[in-house]
Amino acid sequence: MPTKHEEKFLALVRENDGRLRHICRVYARDAEARKDLYQEMMFQLWRSLPSFAGASSIDTWVYRVALNTALTHARRRSARAETPLEDDHVEAADLAASLGATDDTLDLTEQSERLYAAIDRLGDVDRMLVTMYLDDRSYREMAEVIGISESHVGVKLYRIKKSIARSLAEEPV
Repeated sequence: MPTKHEEKFLALVRENDGRLRHICRVYARDAEARKDLYQEMMFQLWRSLPSFAGASSIDTWVYRVALNTALTHARRRSARAETPLEDDHVEAADLAASLGATDDTLDLTEQSERLYAAIDRLGDVDRMLVTMYLDDRSYREMAEVIGISESHVGVKLYRIKKSIARSLAEEPV
């Protein structure tokens, strides 16, 4: 019979599985790296769950743990170029629309890969914000996770969208 800690952890994973997999997609470019990152996130969530004090919402806390784990993972990954795979769980058209991309001539796979490549070139905080933005998190929650004001979140997201749009416009098709 599962313990109370195990039950709470399993419910937390079920409720946040899609969000965690999306974070893995943003921070790890190939399937093996995504599996490793997901496993590390599970470990960190399991290890940290008893210390959750309830000062923020459980969703905000999950984001903090997952994004900090992803940042650590990204810093450790080698400098070699990783080949992206085509098993994305995020719809490329929705991703493109939410970030302002309008190039209808690209097929969805190519469009998705170009967007993720543009996101991959962002700094750590900017990638965190894009990840939460794509997951429809509020500015308040983003500000709480990152540790900046809500108005600064808005400014940063505006600049990030412009940067990604420029990056996509500059890349050859």
